[in-house]
Amino acid sequence: MIKTKDMNFEIFTGTMLYITIDTFRFIFDEDTFYLTVEIENNGEFEFLEEVELAEDEVIVNHDDLKRVALNWIFKNVEIVKELESEQA
Repeated sequence: MIKTKDMNFEIFTGTMLYITIDTFRFIFDEDTFYLTVEIENNGEFEFLEEVELAEDEVIVNHDDLKRVALNWIFKNVEIVKELESEQA
C-alpha cells in the first residue's frame, strides 16, 4: 500500500494512437508530430527509431497511422529467406 499525506487529482488525457504490425509497434502522438517505431524483443517492445513526418502526412485516426506504418515497413524492412544451416 502506498501512503501519502496529500493527493492532487489532476487528470491529463493523452493524444496517442498506436498499432502493432507483426513485430513492429508504431506510436503517434499528435503533441509531438513524430512517429515512434518500436520492435518486439522477447515479448517487450524496444525503441527502434523516431520518424519525423512530412508536412503533408496527416495522422488523425488508426487508418492514417496504418497507411504511414505500412509505407515505413515497405521502405525499411527486407524479408529474407532463412538459410537451411540456420534452421538446424
